[in-house]
Amino acid sequence: MMVKEFAKKQGYVDALPLGKWHGYDAYEPVFDGDIAYVGPPLMILVKGETIRMSTPEEGYQQIDGK
Repeated sequence: MMVKEFAKKQGYVDALPLGKWHGYDAYEPVFDGDIAYVGPPLMILVKGETIRMSTPEEGYQQIDGK
């Protein structure tokens, strides 16, 4: 799966699906099988063939339900 490969290239071990967010498929990046709560909240965002890390602002928006 492209998302898990992307997560590993970013230093994570896995990515858990969060659902849809603003037209993206959103994933929670995880370290060592646990969700990492270090630094600003980040998501892996997928739209079509494009995969990217969210910005910290997008991460806070997702937490706030926006």
